[in-house]
Amino acid sequence: MKIIRVRAVHTAVSVFAFILLITAQISSAQSLKDVTDENCIQGDCIDGRGKLELSTPFGKGQYFGDFRDGEFHGRGRLEIPISFVEKAIYDGNWNKGIRSGRGTYWNGTGSLYIGQWRDDERNGQGTYFHNLPRWGENEHSEFWMKENTENYSGEFVDDNYQGKGIYRWADGRKYDGSFFANNKHGSGTFYFVTGVARTQVWNYGDFVRWD
Repeated sequence: MKIIRVRAVHTAVSVFAFILLITAQISSAQSLKDVTDENCIQGDCIDGRGKLELSTPFGKGQYFGDFRDGEFHGRGRLEIPISFVEKAIYDGNWNKGIRSGRGTYWNGTGSLYIGQWRDDERNGQGTYFHNLPRWGENEHSEFWMKENTENYSGEFVDDNYQGKGIYRWADGRKYDGSFFANNKHGSGTFYFVTGVARTQVWNYGDFVRWD
C-alpha cells in the first residue's frame, strides 16, 4: 500500500491518485482508488503529527498519525471508504508510506489481518480472519476470534501462509502443521471436532496420506 507524499498541503488542495491493491491469494483482491483530493485539517502533515482528509467518490476518508517528509511514517490510522456504507481500515506502523511493523488491516468486506508487515506485505507472525460478517473494534479479543471464527494463525512470507501455522474452522476443527505458498505442505496434525487427532502428510496442497 504505497500511499502518498503530501505536497504543499498548507496551500491549495492538490489532486492525486491513491491506489491500494491487495494481491494476496489469501484474501479477495481489492482495489481502492480514486482518492481525488487531500487536505491537511489538523497538525503537521509534512513532518510531525496530523490529520489528512481524503476525498473519494464514496465520501471522506482520513489518515491520522505521524508524517515524515510528507509521507505516512511512524504510527498512524488510515480509513478509506470502499462503498457508501463500508470502509477499509489500517491501524499500525508505517515506513515511508508503506505498511511496516505491526498493524491491523480490515478490508471492509469480511477479511481481517492482525500481525506483522514488511514492505507493504504480510511478513512474519500474524493471524488472518476471513468470512467475517462484520468487525467491531474491541468487540472481541484476538484470542476469542481465533477460537470462534475461521482463520489462519502463524507465519507469513510475502503475503502467503508459509512456515508453521494453524488453520482453524469455526466448528472446532483445526490443522496444525507446515504451509508453503498458502498450501499445506509437509507433515501436520488434523484435529477433528471430537478432539481426535491424526497426522497428515501433504505435498504442495495435495493430500498424500494419513500417518
